[in-house]
Amino acid sequence: MRRKLAAALLGLMTLLPHFAIAADATYRVDLIVFVDLWHSGDEAGIAPGSPNLSNAIRLEDVAALRAAGIEVLPDEQFGLDAEWKNLRYSKQFKPLVRLAWTQRNPPTERGPAIRIQVGGAAGGGDTSAAAVDSAGSGPQVQGSVALLLSRYLHLDVDLQYVEDGSAWALDERRRMRRDEIHHLDSPRLGVLAKVGKASGADNDAAPPPQ
Repeated sequence: MRRKLAAALLGLMTLLPHFAIAADATYRVDLIVFVDLWHSGDEAGIAPGSPNLSNAIRLEDVAALRAAGIEVLPDEQFGLDAEWKNLRYSKQFKPLVRLAWTQRNPPTERGPAIRIQVGGAAGGGDTSAAAVDSAGSGPQVQGSVALLLSRYLHLDVDLQYVEDGSAWALDERRRMRRDEIHHLDSPRLGVLAKVGKASGADNDAAPPPQ
């Protein structure tokens, strides 16, 4: 009996690496941050504060991003180009950031995040995201975005838009249905985001429930 049990346990142990590999998955995120120029809603701005920058990695820190399983994609591979153009042609909205990345095995709780910084004198001139119109000491956006995976995929957004000494926050954790465009918004700041499985051999595992 003991020999049979030992043989069964040994067989199970040989299968564990296979299951671990199958559980690996890489996801792709396409994201746009935009501002509402008409300031929809009646909510007044608040005093500027500090969004959550814990574990937030700057886009220029490629080594730290890769260590976290994050690979920022070149701008020509951005997947929401039509939505970006629609926002640019709109009189009400102004797109500020367009960003796409892949992420392997996102954490179940807030872990590695991508830092977003647009404009502002503290920005040091250049920004941390592609195709940004704002710069200098004028309107600015700062904060972070993080992809999470537990039972479901979630996008954790903590951003703040500052203009003329007032701030508007967008702080939301949203469940993301795969391959759908989601809209997260506040009275002044908005985000369009799409999450899906990245193409590759490491994505053979069953996707998380929708």
